[in-house]
Amino acid sequence: MAKYFILMGDVIASSDADNDKLRRHFKSLVSACNSSVRNHILSPYTITLGDEFQGIASSLRAIVESIFFFEEESIKKKYSFKIRYVAHYGEIQTPINEEIAYEMLGPGLTKARKLLTQKRRNRPRFLIDLPDQKLSNNINRLFQVVGNLMDRWNIKDFSIIDDMILNSNNEQVAAKHGKNRTQIWKRRNNLLIEEYKLIKDVLFDLIEES
Repeated sequence: MAKYFILMGDVIASSDADNDKLRRHFKSLVSACNSSVRNHILSPYTITLGDEFQGIASSLRAIVESIFFFEEESIKKKYSFKIRYVAHYGEIQTPINEEIAYEMLGPGLTKARKLLTQKRRNRPRFLIDLPDQKLSNNINRLFQVVGNLMDRWNIKDFSIIDDMILNSNNEQVAAKHGKNRTQIWKRRNNLLIEEYKLIKDVLFDLIEES
């Protein structure tokens, strides 16, 4: 029985959101991620319920790339909802559906869904469950820091945050937003943008070394 990298996610507190707006934005986000990482997924991310998705990635790196795409695209599009993610490396008994993430069965999918739907308090927003427990713990700790940094960011600042993530040149970002270089430098420091980028780099380095 083959093992695969499974990624599932659900929208946090979706019942409190505008359902029609949430569905449109969530569908657009999942579709955009599939286009971005299409060469690195075996079964495309598919919305299984109105506020949940699942899919099969080709590698741990593809999982992490997908998560960062979901997060950064949400900032770019100024989406207010947050997603909880579970990644699990486990067995799938049926053939991989390359068109849509349906009609697949196996203990890996069952375990991932159990982790996603568990109701314990203080569930982490990012949970990576791998056979290598040390690697899982290190990745989860780094993602906890990523999540804490993102919690500092307000949706009203998403446009400038998106540009600061993509562009390290404060003068260019300042010109785009009608500010001066010093103002952008201060915002970058206050929002810990460079720290976010450093942790992201460390995550990918850790995966490459594993």
